[in-house]
Amino acid sequence: MASYQVYYFPAKGRAETIRLVLEAAGVAYENKYPADWASEKSSLPFGQLPALVITDDKTKQTTTLAQSAAIVRYLARKYNLVAADPLDAALSDSVWESVSDVTNAMINVVFRTAEADKPAAIEKFKNEILPHFIKAHTALLEKNGNKGIYFGDKITYVELAVFNAIDSLEKIVPGALTATTAPALWKVHEAVANHDKIKAYLASPRLHSR
Repeated sequence: MASYQVYYFPAKGRAETIRLVLEAAGVAYENKYPADWASEKSSLPFGQLPALVITDDKTKQTTTLAQSAAIVRYLARKYNLVAADPLDAALSDSVWESVSDVTNAMINVVFRTAEADKPAAIEKFKNEILPHFIKAHTALLEKNGNKGIYFGDKITYVELAVFNAIDSLEKIVPGALTATTAPALWKVHEAVANHDKIKAYLASPRLHSR
């Protein structure tokens, strides 16, 4: 058995899909926040957060796993939140990369764009990047019966990642991705929101407010 600490700032950010995977799997974890980031940064494998601190409950040895994609996939494989078919699993990874691309584009708008340039950047994101994302994901979801799941019949880490991305997108382009504008993607959001363990998490004090 192992114990987990999700090491990140007190926010959702790049750690939230990690938390969602653990919550969906019903696996206990602690949130670890930097007390002195300047001094702690050098102790991390790549000097970045998030990280997952894994403690072997028997030996008490710890391993720090870095990079959000690696952490999510490790936990998803361990707790059976991946597609059973190898090709579907690979296709799921491609969906993750697409979500990562749109998330990075969103981060560029929010955190790396001058305030004076943000309105134009948001409009460009809304009118040029988001439509392609919606179109591509809608095609994949419709191919699987338009049931809010990309491949197969169960929620995996990919749906959890999309759920988190939709919530994040709502903050910069309110109303751009809804049941009306992107019905297939919204079904993913609803499927995750109605998952028993995720529903409990969303109503719990463990959920970060930002």
